[in-house]
Amino acid sequence: MQQSIQYRSYCDTVWFYKSYENIEMDAPTDLSYLHTSIINHYNYTTVTKVARENARLRPNQEIFIFRELDGSRSSLTNASLYQQAEQLAKYLLTQGIRKGDIVALAGPNTLEMVIGTLGILAAGAVVWNVVINMKTALDVKALFQQTRAKCILVDCGKDGGFLLPFKTMLENCSAGDAYNIQVISLREADSHQIKAVDTLQNIQTRQLKEVDLPDIYPEDNAIIFTTSGSTGKPKMVLHSHFDFASNPFSFTPPTVDYDVILFNERPFAWIGGTPVLGILRSQSRVFMDSTVAINSKNADFVWRTLKEERCTDALLLPFVIHDLLELPKSVTEDGFKLQHINTGGQMINDNYTGVIGQFCHKMMITYASTEATCIASKGPFDDEEPLQAGDVGKPSTGMEIRVVDLQGLPINKGSIGKIQIRSQQIMRSYVGSPQLTKEAFTEDRWFRTGDIGKVSPDGNLILLGREIDVISRGTRKIYPGMLEFLLKQMKMIKEVCVVPVPDERLYEEVCVCFVSSGELTPDDVQQYCKQNLFKENTIDSLGEMPTYFLKFEAFPKLGAGKTDKKAIRLDASIKLGLTEHSVDNSQIN
Repeated sequence: MQQSIQYRSYCDTVWFYKSYENIEMDAPTDLSYLHTSIINHYNYTTVTKVARENARLRPNQEIFIFRELDGSRSSLTNASLYQQAEQLAKYLLTQGIRKGDIVALAGPNTLEMVIGTLGILAAGAVVWNVVINMKTALDVKALFQQTRAKCILVDCGKDGGFLLPFKTMLENCSAGDAYNIQVISLREADSHQIKAVDTLQNIQTRQLKEVDLPDIYPEDNAIIFTTSGSTGKPKMVLHSHFDFASNPFSFTPPTVDYDVILFNERPFAWIGGTPVLGILRSQSRVFMDSTVAINSKNADFVWRTLKEERCTDALLLPFVIHDLLELPKSVTEDGFKLQHINTGGQMINDNYTGVIGQFCHKMMITYASTEATCIASKGPFDDEEPLQAGDVGKPSTGMEIRVVDLQGLPINKGSIGKIQIRSQQIMRSYVGSPQLTKEAFTEDRWFRTGDIGKVSPDGNLILLGREIDVISRGTRKIYPGMLEFLLKQMKMIKEVCVVPVPDERLYEEVCVCFVSSGELTPDDVQQYCKQNLFKENTIDSLGEMPTYFLKFEAFPKLGAGKTDKKAIRLDASIKLGLTEHSVDNSQIN
């Protein structure tokens, strides 16, 4: 029987069909090339059109549900979301915002931020998601000057927790410069402290019926995401409405026959957390402040929230899955299970698949990036299927993947090299950085992901880590991701990060940094490595056995909970009394 995957947007009569039996694959080749053919029709629409039709066809659907640690609950229906966003859009137009202008948006995950996102888009403007921490608060002036954003919508959060970095950011934006940015507060309580010209609450009471919204087209620019800066200076990645609407990316399988209620607490400012994904698929999303799930003490609260909201699926990062598995068995005795748990961001092992059968029926793994959204995915799979480290499955629909050598030439399957991708949904550009954009693409439009990997014999993509993370120990290239995968199998390892530290003779040495959930010592970890790594000398007498082992109380994090590897590396070098220097990644093979 022919299997068919169907996608339908509530805004269009366009149906998507993809038959597994009719996928046009290239002739068999030994080269590292993967491709999943495009769907028959792209979804040629916009985020705003979908939101408007959602409000018309399913006005009472709770599209966004916000949960707080105190147990409180608030939500937006399709109708209330579009009504408030449309009013905000009209107000922005009266303030001089025109189609194509860039409007900054900054704040934690809140319902007000959802309204702000859709309101900016409905005005025909481009949402620039500003990732806020104290570092960006000090450095953000250059980014504002680069985008020439005309105004910023700000939400300091319910308790004003982001008030200090916001004020610092705004002060640095205007210091010594005639360039002043208009501030609109999404929260009434913050309006005076950040000198806002207006608030979302006041805007909703204005008479703006006569203001006409502009026509918006799929090719129009929509959203700018600011990268974490984990590999250097943050970049601003530009996507169009078409990039999102035509991309089949979803955290659930495309063939589900139930109404999805998805738990996703990823920051709205990150591409995996953007609220437009839920709007485009008309999927109810349960979320909370992203800082809640990062704290392992809140694991029980997270699981209770999933049950109380009757979530069907969840996007959970590996550290959250780890925390769930640490909970007492009694929390799942009531029999509630998610249909699917989707994860990504780092390699996982069979310890993580322990959630299957206990917390969910099946699991999925997603490989994505800010520049390309979904690149590949694996699953759904159950606990009977062995999980290879770094296996992220097949390319997403319409995606081409190849692995190349240092000269940019495709290499044979099984060989390790640089991962490049090509599709219609890859970013438009890095805003304000034409040279950086040019360097990111080859002449024939392959995007350089910066990741290292290989293609397995059965045609799956295997990730090994980042190019910048490769450790050069003498003539040996060591991939931290594989060592991290091994170490995560230790029961008391909560987090692990393998980094290079300077060495006068070999250039770099291998240092294991870890956070434990129990009484685990560096000697214990070293002994574990000795038992599992190269008991006999390797052919080059170098091998992959780490030299240093350091225990951390906690890892430094970037704005949205991502491990700050640069900071860990620097801290490790200081603790070991070594001099930090740059990493040479001139060779891959």
